[in-house]
Amino acid sequence: IAHAGSLLNLAKQPASTVQILGAEKALFRALKTKHETPKYGLIYHASLVGQAAPKRKGKISRVLDAKCALSIRVDALSEDVTPEVGMEQRAVVENRLRLLEGRGPIALPEKKTPLQ
Repeated sequence: IAHAGSLLNLAKQPASTVQILGAEKALFRALKTKHETPKYGLIYHASLVGQAAPKRKGKISRVLDAKCALSIRVDALSEDVTPEVGMEQRAVVENRLRLLEGRGPIALPEKKTPLQ
């Protein structure tokens, strides 16, 4: 949130921008010298990215970033203050990590619909 300025500013940014937050210096250097851009910024220090094999860190970083962006938007724009969306998204990311490692998916909890 500190890098974006506020939760609302962070919610307005696309997932790809959230992914490289903290790596702005490396990004602009890469663009200036026409080298490869960084894959991740602060999200690299997340425990889920750290658990992944080096070959899979970029893919897990993108998955985690997409789910983080969704959770950020829910936090910023919804009126409910429940952590259910974040917990569901974490389970999806953990399941994706297990699937990529070849351990097989785990059963995800059922989603609650607003009518229940």
